[in-house]
Amino acid sequence: MNLDLFATENEAQDYRSQNSDLKFIDLFAGIGGFHLALSNLGAECVFASEKDKFARQTYEENFDTANFEFNDDIRKISPDQIPDHDVLCAGFPCQPFSQAGLKKGFKDGEDSERGNLFYCILDILEAKKPKAFILENVRHLIKHDEGRTFDTIQNLLKKAGYRVHYQVLKASDYNIPQLRPRVFIVGFRGDEDLPPFVFPPKVPLTYTMSDVFEGDCDRDVGFTLRVGGKGSTIDDRRNYEFYRVDGEVRRIDIPEAKKIMALPDNYKFPVSKSQTMKQLGNSVCVEVVRKVAESVFEYLDVNSNSLKEKNMPVTRNKGELSEIYALLKVIYQEIIAYGDLSASATDDTIKVMKIHLDNSDIELKGVHCYVYDNADSPTLYNKSQIISEFELNDILSLIKKEKGTFSSGIIDDKVAFLGMDKSKGTSLEKSDMVLSFLEKGIENLNQGTSIKSFLGGSPTLLNASQATNFIYEIEGLDSQNIDEINNIETRSKVKDRISKIESLGGVLKFHKCENSTYESTLRKVDSKMPEILASALKSFFLKETSNRLSEYVSQHIADSNRQQEVDCRLKDFVKSTMLGIFPTRDWDGNLKATAVLLVNKDGDLVFYHTNKEATLKDFFYQQTFFDTPSTSRHRFGNVYRENDGKTYFKLNLQLRLSDKIF
Repeated sequence: MNLDLFATENEAQDYRSQNSDLKFIDLFAGIGGFHLALSNLGAECVFASEKDKFARQTYEENFDTANFEFNDDIRKISPDQIPDHDVLCAGFPCQPFSQAGLKKGFKDGEDSERGNLFYCILDILEAKKPKAFILENVRHLIKHDEGRTFDTIQNLLKKAGYRVHYQVLKASDYNIPQLRPRVFIVGFRGDEDLPPFVFPPKVPLTYTMSDVFEGDCDRDVGFTLRVGGKGSTIDDRRNYEFYRVDGEVRRIDIPEAKKIMALPDNYKFPVSKSQTMKQLGNSVCVEVVRKVAESVFEYLDVNSNSLKEKNMPVTRNKGELSEIYALLKVIYQEIIAYGDLSASATDDTIKVMKIHLDNSDIELKGVHCYVYDNADSPTLYNKSQIISEFELNDILSLIKKEKGTFSSGIIDDKVAFLGMDKSKGTSLEKSDMVLSFLEKGIENLNQGTSIKSFLGGSPTLLNASQATNFIYEIEGLDSQNIDEINNIETRSKVKDRISKIESLGGVLKFHKCENSTYESTLRKVDSKMPEILASALKSFFLKETSNRLSEYVSQHIADSNRQQEVDCRLKDFVKSTMLGIFPTRDWDGNLKATAVLLVNKDGDLVFYHTNKEATLKDFFYQQTFFDTPSTSRHRFGNVYRENDGKTYFKLNLQLRLSDKIF
């Protein structure tokens, strides 16, 4: 049977050439069904991920993985490390939602947290913002937990900025003689004006199981190819592997299985027969994926103009607006006071000479300033032309009054006037602005400065992500208790789940940080830092100590000498986190910023710098507290089993700065 979409090879080449600029990533890749389908249409794979070692062998046998990164665990990589792409593809683990499985959904703790790996997809969509995605799962996903699971998935995808469409498709609807009903979820990044997406129309079935077996089969359409279940007979209602062909009972084998998954004859399986059948049963039907992908590619082409970013008003949150406010305040004020341990201004000050922005520098000269951009010579302005006291107060009032994200004409005008490409640092920058300043007659040039604003509440010191998960091995827990623990859904469920583990004889012992790069970085701060933080984190979630990082030491450690030792280590951790560390990037031990500009609730500025390191470290250490992020979003707080047969539990580290000093 010719499974190609095109009548001639020339047509196929033209179509593939048309899509050659499209790039895709292949998550939970299995043996490469998505890869085969999309590359057949001309798109290029730039990243793939698959955890199962046997499936990886098959994938590597059939694709040149030297041309892209082939990740072995999507939990180990940060979304910002994944290459830019146009289409995200994922057949995310279906066992938690399968009618044939236990249907635990997001709470499934078996096989490396397979139940909540959907959030890895969501993180990538939010970070990389591809044009489209194609997701596949068992059709029971729609009905799981009376539809609540699917509603959650759709709502999260919509909040990430996508128009979402879904439909249950059968392989037999696309001339492949297998039932295999699967829900396909397709999304496009864009607004409500986008036209509806139409899934590929059904085609008549002309290729039957008789063609597959090359004999007279009693069924035109085959059973859904599955994993396991051997032992049933052909007349058993649970039978899905036996067929009558030419009057004889035959069990489906590798050649037939490849045909009903639409794999080419030359597709190789360098693994055992049992592994091959398992991989085929877990794969996607290539022809269905290819039909869906063809429709997605055509939709992207037809709606390319609508899918482009429109000139909408720029909306910013309070943190972003606070950073612009701080920049304008520095221009207006020029002289900034150092802060003390109470965030009050001291008599020590700096005089800002120059502010270095993305595309311009601003030199401050009393009532005047020079703006250096791409022009041959700087432009002289009266400072009031850039910002006045009235405008500062207007911006401050707006930030205090508004909620969520909002647009501001005056802010837009200032950003455009100053030639700023962005209003804040990226996730891989510690400096929100760069200052050159005078302090007691000494020049301090090009000082990276982080802005911490309390205008919008308590600013974040360390953002939660899967990279900030700490993994604990549970010793002494019977695996039969996993469901009982994970079903605890109290308001303090993490605390209560840990308490239940301990009441059942389990002991949590720090195993590792989920992200090995972050653990390596923490050990560069101090060789015992991961263990110290793991202990403090557990004490916080168990409510054994307060949420203040500094109070963990005094409340948890009795020996005064040991208290002083851990205090010193944690102060270095806070300083390095604020000025140098990124959880997903190797750290060379150097600070990326040297100063912090603090904006208090009244909009006043105070300055902290490594020139006065003791004050900087003491102040921010005392103000750092543990926060509790979303357990589902950051995949922690569940008991789960890994392939090594051991049981684990995760806690997530998120830190904020307290606003109770004001």
